[in-house]
Amino acid sequence: MQEEQVQELIGRLNAGDRELYEERAAIREFDGLQPRALAEALALLDVLRLRPAALLGVRVLHAEVDGDRRCALLTGRNTRRLRLVCEADLAAVVAEQFDGAALLSPLP
Repeated sequence: MQEEQVQELIGRLNAGDRELYEERAAIREFDGLQPRALAEALALLDVLRLRPAALLGVRVLHAEVDGDRRCALLTGRNTRRLRLVCEADLAAVVAEQFDGAALLSPLP
């Protein structure tokens, strides 16, 4: 059951986080001599420790929209009219740039 839960969560990772997970799992299993199931579970925890929002399915990016610098929330790859600058941490963006609360609106 635990392995099924780990696999379900791994399936929700984006490509970059999946690569990090696979690297960490391999290091734990082969270099750390941990059993595969344990190595995979701990590797998933490693990813979540480094990127707490990895399972949300939402990316937070600093972007330029029609020349204005803004924060963008994306659930897919539809980035029309956005020039992506860098990925950001959702909690940090809301806390630092919006004083702890933000309203969302669709792209014009």
